[in-house]
Amino acid sequence: MNQDIAPSSGLFAGPRCSPRTIDPARRARVATSTLFLVDGMTFGTWAALIPSFQQKFNLSAGQLSWVLFGLIAGALVSMPLAGRLIATWGSRRIAFPAALAFAGTLPLLAFAPTYGALIVAATLFGAWKGALDVSVNSQGVTVEKETRKPIFSSFQAFWSLGGLSAAFLLSLAMNHGFSAPMLMLGMAVVLLAMAISTFGSLLPDAAAPSSPRSGRRFSLPGGRLLWLGALAFLALFSEGVLLDWSAVYARTVAQVPLSLAPIAFAAFALCMAGGRFLGDMLIARFGTVGVLRVSGIFMTLGIAVAVFVQTWPAVLVGFATVGFGIANLVPVIFGAAGRVNGDGGAGPAIATVTTLGYLGFLSGPPVIGMVAAFAGLPIAFGMVVVFGVVLATLGVSVIRSADSQKEVA
Repeated sequence: MNQDIAPSSGLFAGPRCSPRTIDPARRARVATSTLFLVDGMTFGTWAALIPSFQQKFNLSAGQLSWVLFGLIAGALVSMPLAGRLIATWGSRRIAFPAALAFAGTLPLLAFAPTYGALIVAATLFGAWKGALDVSVNSQGVTVEKETRKPIFSSFQAFWSLGGLSAAFLLSLAMNHGFSAPMLMLGMAVVLLAMAISTFGSLLPDAAAPSSPRSGRRFSLPGGRLLWLGALAFLALFSEGVLLDWSAVYARTVAQVPLSLAPIAFAAFALCMAGGRFLGDMLIARFGTVGVLRVSGIFMTLGIAVAVFVQTWPAVLVGFATVGFGIANLVPVIFGAAGRVNGDGGAGPAIATVTTLGYLGFLSGPPVIGMVAAFAGLPIAFGMVVVFGVVLATLGVSVIRSADSQKEVA
């Protein structure tokens, strides 16, 4: 008697993979995790070495902002384009070359001879990052469907782990006298080798890319995609705020010494990474709706503690709590977007939601800065409290509706 088929229920209900399909699914999971790790480590390398570019070209804050704007512009252009290409060719044919190109752009940044060349390189870097983000998330949805169990949070966890590990290792190396260009070149070689190791291991998308209707273009979202995009905006707005402002908040509001302020960022980032590694287990146990509700509550309570108590222990505990809360918002929302079965498969839906979310990620820090200039950081951080409440209430209805899969987006 075949013992491989067992009844199951819920979002991932269905027969388990037969022995013939277990190995490809496992290989695809490892390969997709590797690409998320490459994505995180490549971006972490860039983020850790931004001060070196500022020093090399003697850039003011305004001049540096144009470099960052180039990265943003490249990503926002490439994301919808990647969604269209995925609908035509499938995510596996986009994710692999995008990973190679993203890591391969690091030397262009490292050895840019002029300020203008740095802006051009940053724009290319952002464009390939946008293409990789959309395609690897789409592949993650495909692999999750194939394995018939929640694994999407673990992919996001590898992204967080990659960013943290790259930043830590590069800081350590620079303290031992290694130059930024040589470090970026070395990281590019390592990351390219990691990306190449995934060749041939990714899965074809569930929707056949060759179908006549699969060439759906990115368009203004409607229905569930609009709501999911709004949730992604709120979630990534909050994540961007905590990444950029947590250490500043600890220094200026909690009045901690400059040497201790980065611990606030570390507490948030480490708890976010840890929460993502636990996310798949939590989703399997409590479902996407339950995880979203608790995530919003944790996010709200954590920021509220930091805003209303304002002591160093309270800020540290508050930001750690927010890290756990924010951890699985993106996995839940992006996973839901991939299950809105449009005629172009997961790619266009994820492109739409990712683009809107990325707008939130990019706009969050400057918006908080502008509000703080007039009302102070605690009041500015109060916006995140409101977003947490919205995610824990309205967001639950949106995710429940998206998971019903009755509407074609």
